[in-house]
Amino acid sequence: MIFGNMGEMMKMAREMQGQLKTIKDELAKEIYEGSAQGVVAKVSGDMELKEIKIDRQVLDPDNLNRLEKQVEEATRKALKTAKDAAARKMKGITGGLGLPGIF
Repeated sequence: MIFGNMGEMMKMAREMQGQLKTIKDELAKEIYEGSAQGVVAKVSGDMELKEIKIDRQVLDPDNLNRLEKQVEEATRKALKTAKDAAARKMKGITGGLGLPGIF
């Protein structure tokens, strides 16, 4: 009886693994963006930085520190958006188990 349940659990684990791979592949194709005062950062769903756009109006050679902070903030926002999207998609598969290290 225990082995019957074990077989079913293994089958479910394989199915979940396949679904996780599908979601990871989908997320890698999606682009998420964050912005901060004239700076836009774009990241993929697999958390890879894809692009940084800077509005020429925010370029001030005398205040590069501000620009650096804007780039950091825009990138952080884009990454958070991507992570939140991944968590939403994962919740459907894992049932909200919060499995660490999946993404």
